[in-house]
Amino acid sequence: MPDAGRFSESGEQGSRAVMEAAAALEQELSAGIADARAATARLTGEHRVDQEEFDRLVGRVSENTHQLIDAVSERVLAGTTGEVSEQAQRLAANAHDVLDLLLGLSSLAPGLANQGLRNAFGPQGDPRAADGGDGDGTGPDERPRG
Repeated sequence: MPDAGRFSESGEQGSRAVMEAAAALEQELSAGIADARAATARLTGEHRVDQEEFDRLVGRVSENTHQLIDAVSERVLAGTTGEVSEQAQRLAANAHDVLDLLLGLSSLAPGLANQGLRNAFGPQGDPRAADGGDGDGTGPDERPRG
C-alpha cells in the first residue's frame, strides 16, 4: 500500500507549484489583454471575429497553458518517485492532449461566429463586403469551409 505521507507531501508540493505557476501565468495573460480588447471591440463594433486576432489569442493561451502544465508537472515530479511520478507524468501528458484538442476545436469558432453574425446583422454589417469578401468563407478573416 502506498505511503499516505508521500501523497500528502506531493499534494503540498503540487499546491505550491500551482500557485507559483499561476502567478507567472497571470503576468503573461495580462500582456494579452490588449489583444482581447481589440477582438472584443471588433466583435461589438463591426459584428465580426477576425481570424488572425483570434489565432493570436489562441496561440498565446496555448503557449502559456502548456508552460503552466510543464511548470506544475516539473515541480510535482521533483519530489516524487515510482508510481506517483509515473501517474504525474501521465496526468501532464493528458493535460497537454486535452488542451490541444480544445484549442484545436476553438479554431472553428471565428467562422461559425461570423456566419451567425452575418445571419443576424446581414451583409451590410460585414466590412468584408466593401473590400471584396463575399462571406462565402474565402474572405481574409475566415478559413475556407469544406
